[in-house]
Amino acid sequence: MLLPGRNFANESVCAMKNKQRYRESDMPVKLTFQSLKEVTNNFADKLGSGASAEVYRGEFNGEVIAVKKLPFRIGTDEKQFQNEYEHLKRLKHPNIVRLVGFCDETEHAFVEYKGKTIIAEEIHRALCLECLPKGPLSDYLHEKYTGHSWHTRFQIINGMCEGLKYIHEVSVVHLDIKPGNILLDAEMIPKIADFGISRLLVEECIREATQLGTIGYIPREFIDNQVISREFDIFSLGVTIMKILTEPMDYWNISYMNDKECIEHVHDN
Repeated sequence: MLLPGRNFANESVCAMKNKQRYRESDMPVKLTFQSLKEVTNNFADKLGSGASAEVYRGEFNGEVIAVKKLPFRIGTDEKQFQNEYEHLKRLKHPNIVRLVGFCDETEHAFVEYKGKTIIAEEIHRALCLECLPKGPLSDYLHEKYTGHSWHTRFQIINGMCEGLKYIHEVSVVHLDIKPGNILLDAEMIPKIADFGISRLLVEECIREATQLGTIGYIPREFIDNQVISREFDIFSLGVTIMKILTEPMDYWNISYMNDKECIEHVHDN
């Protein structure tokens, strides 16, 4: 996952600037690459990085944002950018990460190549997302973390369910629900993020030959038959909920328990 963890120096400032976390009428603003440099102070504050993007802190229109800067690679990365942009542009829900702006710009420059001056092309792509200072849910599901109250856990689980219900109602399947893709705002409200491999579900189920999702969160019907349906996300959500309820024990240890043992473990923790 590619959005920042708990890297913001002042969470209260971020929360204050983002009181209006969800606004139905908001549409993402198209930014030039030069504007992105200004917003991020020339990409000075790197919040995190992953295989598919680097994330920088920025400020736009008085709001702290996370700028997800994607590498320039033809093919899969280009498709994932367009896919994530198109979905986030139309998904408007309190439990879906909000797209503030984007950059998709082609820059031409004269460069020297083998003794000749040629025109080189560089494509700049980025997604500007709302600030989520508590970072990914995965930060809170490990042995060193002291744990949340049941109220907070219920709030996170309920928010994930509401967000996923909304996604499915508009015929989108996420295909990579996991703790690393659930981001938390200053009040621990969960937001589903990272729609790079999501699909528009035009039928009840479709087949997909490409490997999708994350090991441990992929349902058997996809592993065996490459079937994509809403149940793919439901399975991934179920694994994530189990991790929240049974932290820090690994989900696969829980799966070997009988019903009574599992209930007792959840109750004790």
